[in-house]
Amino acid sequence: MFDWAYKRRLKDDLEAWVAKGWVSSLAATAILKEQERDDGQSRLPMALAGMGMICVALAVFAFIAANWGAIPKSLKLGGIAVLVAASHWLAALAAARGRRGLPDLATGFATLVFVGGIALVGQIFHLPSDWAGGAFLVTVGGLAAAWVTGSRTSLVVAAVAAITWQVARSEIGSSGLLENFIGLTFLLAVLAHAVFHPVTVSRWAAVCLLWVTYGRWFGDTADLLNASDAFLTAMALAGGGGLAAVLVQIDPVADLFVKWSSARPARSHGHWLMARSLQDAGFLTLCVLIVLALILVPELSDDPVMGGLLALPALIPFGLAVILCGTGLLLSFKTVKARAFFAATGLALFAVLLPVLSGNVLVQAAVSLAALVALCALGTWYNNRFWMLCAYLGLTAVSLWLLQVTIGSLLGQSLFFLVAGVLLLAVALWLARLFRKGPGDPGVPAEGQEMQS
Repeated sequence: MFDWAYKRRLKDDLEAWVAKGWVSSLAATAILKEQERDDGQSRLPMALAGMGMICVALAVFAFIAANWGAIPKSLKLGGIAVLVAASHWLAALAAARGRRGLPDLATGFATLVFVGGIALVGQIFHLPSDWAGGAFLVTVGGLAAAWVTGSRTSLVVAAVAAITWQVARSEIGSSGLLENFIGLTFLLAVLAHAVFHPVTVSRWAAVCLLWVTYGRWFGDTADLLNASDAFLTAMALAGGGGLAAVLVQIDPVADLFVKWSSARPARSHGHWLMARSLQDAGFLTLCVLIVLALILVPELSDDPVMGGLLALPALIPFGLAVILCGTGLLLSFKTVKARAFFAATGLALFAVLLPVLSGNVLVQAAVSLAALVALCALGTWYNNRFWMLCAYLGLTAVSLWLLQVTIGSLLGQSLFFLVAGVLLLAVALWLARLFRKGPGDPGVPAEGQEMQS
């Protein structure tokens, strides 16, 4: 149940704890052995079993297709129903006996048979192809199986089908209120399942469905506005950056309220993991958008596009991101680490939005570099290697773009690297001085008061 990122740095943490005397060498060795044993004895067999289950399902449909004319219609339909029922019965029997992996595999196999059964029914009765309708039925069936049995495999199938349905359900710009409500219901069902039945693939499937659902709403609204490309680009930067910043900030802001209210119950482990995945997805998106915003400056400099910020798909996520950032800065006045978190997120959001406000490439480049340096420092401070990787890749992309576009001579390049180097050294010295202060020093929070990212 641990996050994969924490497992990767567990060894480093244990070495530090042993050096400080918090954990004995024998205990650290036992923890590492237990982790290796758990990975080798549970994850690999389940992964192989999952691939085997998919192969068996494909074999069933390949056999039916090879003997299509020889198998009566009633036998085809009856066989599908029997396979689905038998798989769920096997899952229930295994769950009753306390087996952990087999119920999920059996339910996943039933869901795949259900998916193939929909296609076979269409072939049997010569129904016209309807990808959106088929994806809708698969989503409903997959969600039903996932929630009744707690199957993660069925949830992933349902999430993929929901993404397909969002893309194929109607032409862009012609969505109705009912379709949007159904899409929101699918999204909430997938997100909630990933919280109550946590697993990495379910969480990232939910994150993908979240972005696709927002993208569909964005596309429908953009088509209705019939605006210029620059207007839509500004709307996309503000909306995408705002949603990414919301994903990054929503849990830290909630954490501030929870810690200040003793009446709130402790958060569940699944909620904690889901918040981490949302945060990682938002952090990655922010770094990508900072680079894209810098590249798109020439596209927006000659066209007034401020109106793009007032469109609902941009205004709602961007406005919520600003509110969360302001709330976080106001509530975290006791902790330097929390203030740095919200300040860096706000600077990154400003870097994404700056092309809409100013067409000056140099100003945008400076703000983009400052934002990525801040995000990189944030990842280092919070010991999050994924954040550090995203920020480093963003810094590399921005640096290469600056060398190609804005600096035309070796003297200019040397000046650029000199300024960047001095800036990074100054930040490093400031952070080193800050970290050397004791818990009792002014401006530095006491141990245990810092907000966890």
